[in-house]
Amino acid sequence: MAGIKNDAQYNDDMKGIAISQFGFERRIEDDALYVDKTRYIYDLVRSERGNFFFLSRPRRYGKSLFCYTLHSLFEGRKELFKGLYIAEKTDYDFPKYPVLHFDFSGMDLLNEEYFMSSFRSMVRWEAEHNGITIQDDAPAAMLQNLINELYQREGDIVIIIDEFDAPITSSINKIELTETIRAAFNAFYATIKKNILRIRFFFITGVTKLQNLSIFSAMNNLVDISMDPDFAAAFGYTEEELDQYFGEGIDEYLETHDVPYTKEDFRKKIKDYYDGYRFSQYSDITVYNPVSIGMLFICDFRFDNYWEATGVSTLVVNLASSFDLADILGDTISVPIASFRTFDISEIQQKKLNRNSVVALLYYAGYLTICGYEDQMVYLRFPNVEVGSCFTDNLLARYTYDMDGSEVEMWLFHFMKACKAGDEEKAMELLETYFEAFSYELIGKNPEKHYQAIFHAIFIIAGIRAISEDRGIHGRAEEAIIADNHIWIFELKVDGSADAALKQMQDRGYADKYLYLLKPGMEIHRIGISFSSKERKISEWKSLDR
Repeated sequence: MAGIKNDAQYNDDMKGIAISQFGFERRIEDDALYVDKTRYIYDLVRSERGNFFFLSRPRRYGKSLFCYTLHSLFEGRKELFKGLYIAEKTDYDFPKYPVLHFDFSGMDLLNEEYFMSSFRSMVRWEAEHNGITIQDDAPAAMLQNLINELYQREGDIVIIIDEFDAPITSSINKIELTETIRAAFNAFYATIKKNILRIRFFFITGVTKLQNLSIFSAMNNLVDISMDPDFAAAFGYTEEELDQYFGEGIDEYLETHDVPYTKEDFRKKIKDYYDGYRFSQYSDITVYNPVSIGMLFICDFRFDNYWEATGVSTLVVNLASSFDLADILGDTISVPIASFRTFDISEIQQKKLNRNSVVALLYYAGYLTICGYEDQMVYLRFPNVEVGSCFTDNLLARYTYDMDGSEVEMWLFHFMKACKAGDEEKAMELLETYFEAFSYELIGKNPEKHYQAIFHAIFIIAGIRAISEDRGIHGRAEEAIIADNHIWIFELKVDGSADAALKQMQDRGYADKYLYLLKPGMEIHRIGISFSSKERKISEWKSLDR
């Protein structure tokens, strides 16, 4: 590799992988790896649907890089696009426009005076970058003066706004949105709308759609492409892109390291951990998290939760904690498509959002992804092992006592060790400890559903996809996992008996579908578990195979 950026090196012949917030120009000039997304940029700038666009994606999904690429394109920097799709396979002729590029990600609202000063500085810097001097005033007035000067000198302009909601979402638990700040935002966007005939192209990104900033109400010509199937693969890496840009590095790692995986198994593990994001109900395309793939290379293919470590907000996790845990941790969650609307800031701050709005926020923040769509209902679930594990770990921490983070990790280590060894006594002893660590407030009106959710959470945190996600002809086992040479099938009953759980497992043939997985030396463990709602713990368990 020509050199992985961020001061880490990996010895192969690929180009450097940059995981920092480098712009497009910097990546090209440094000969860093750039996954070519310019076909989507071409479709966007040549779109017949207009020239004002909004796009929502989770943090660290390539929005800023896309904005920088647009910036270079509209500045007419054709030399930077040599070899890329838009230069080699389209008729785009790279006309030059003045570009105003605003990035709100570094601003916060904790101090009103500081925020307004930063806002003015941002507009003034764009003026200076374009060789224009403007006087300090309200940000909207400064923007209008800048547009007047630029248009008079060069004609139509391009405006790019990145992370428009960042100041709000980063401060939402700490400060109310003051009327002064709200008015400054509203006037700023109203100025853009007023100059629509002078603007060749407008592009704005964010994580959420906040209605209180007037951007979505004032700019009724804004086309939202967030869930557009034509742009489902415009951010993140598709399977084909992973092969094209990263396949060589993966192959070299397998050739130079002694790992207990075939190439097929190794690729499947990468997919299970970091793929699975689907951004349109009308497209089956899924993508890998780009920052997680970059970190996987830099950290010598150590599978870990990288995305959350980049500073993902816990706001939506806090909101989710006030809802039915069994619903949030279920295999799938359904909400009407109408739930994916704009969100009221005050409702978020006061935690007055309904269940569907919280689920939609979880989707926008990257914790859930689309897995189906039918009759105006969107079905969502965790996209992959990485996200499911970190989200569930954070959520369950609010309901446990006598177990901190390190103790949970140690518990998981010993539990999975017991499962891999086929040690039923030890595995069940650890399960009893696990359930006793949960506070009473977790158990609601449907205790069976809650116990099932708590049980299912074990395997999410451990990074295991339970086989029970596949339904059988006569029903489905509560949980079923493969741990090395041992297949474990669990059936749970609340205020029933372990015998009843085992009988249901036998009568409905839950184990039959897993028989084809058996290889020489493998074992099946069929476990019936009974919970006592009165004592709030496992009252008994039995094994069909002891």
